[in-house]
Amino acid sequence: MQIIHANYELIDILKPLTNIAFVPTMGNLHEGHLTLIQEAFKKSKYVVVSIFINPLQFNSNEDFKKYPRTLEEDLAMLKKIGVPFVFVPSESEMLDPLQTVEIHLPQIAYDLCGKFRPGHFEGVAAIVNKLFNVVQPEMAFFGKKDFQQLFLIRELVRQLDSPIKIMSVDTVRHEDGLARSSRNSLLNVEDRKKAPQLFQTLSSMKEKAIKKSLSFSEIEAFGTQSLNAAGWIVDYLTIRSSQSLESPVRDENQLVILGAATLGSVRLIDNIEFCIHD
Repeated sequence: MQIIHANYELIDILKPLTNIAFVPTMGNLHEGHLTLIQEAFKKSKYVVVSIFINPLQFNSNEDFKKYPRTLEEDLAMLKKIGVPFVFVPSESEMLDPLQTVEIHLPQIAYDLCGKFRPGHFEGVAAIVNKLFNVVQPEMAFFGKKDFQQLFLIRELVRQLDSPIKIMSVDTVRHEDGLARSSRNSLLNVEDRKKAPQLFQTLSSMKEKAIKKSLSFSEIEAFGTQSLNAAGWIVDYLTIRSSQSLESPVRDENQLVILGAATLGSVRLIDNIEFCIHD
């Protein structure tokens, strides 16, 4: 396994290779990341995993400092599963002190999580675009847990005519339904027991939507009231088109319920896709 820290070094190493599969991460690797890497290996033997905790996508220095940092354990895990290339750049390598070029994202970037985390997706897009330019992969792998991020990265690639295929992988969950996330390690014991309530609420909302017993706005209100009553602070629980992330038009049947809520001091996100048949 080669561990590379400099952009120019990685570019030189990868230049003669084709069919590169890329998995960008912020470290603190868990089963969800390993699933992305396993899917990447199904497509290519040249798998690149990056580990970079992107300060641009955090809304506070406190949140950035709290993010779990487990580099040694991460590297040992990647070595064990045979990842050939691991890119671990420094902040100075990834962030230009004179950075004035910005990526203006579609309007949906300022809704949902973007409404509660100003600048978050611009920070994600800036670093993902830089990583794409350095790695030059044929394909890049992202989980569906952050559905809005996946949507925006697809739009980034599509609108910039980037020749990278964005591969989505289903959310990996604990046995109790909680979506695997690096943030889960920040939950205290009591809140960890309550954390599956988010996915349980989304699942209940899905059942009500399929039965058409309530309007979408009534279902959203039901979900919000349920979580708030259980001690959560809900940012949003909403039913959207899975194709546009906008409010569904009449008779649209490919849908996604997206949710973001804080339990204790930890903000969790999740979603569930479904279809409504006539």
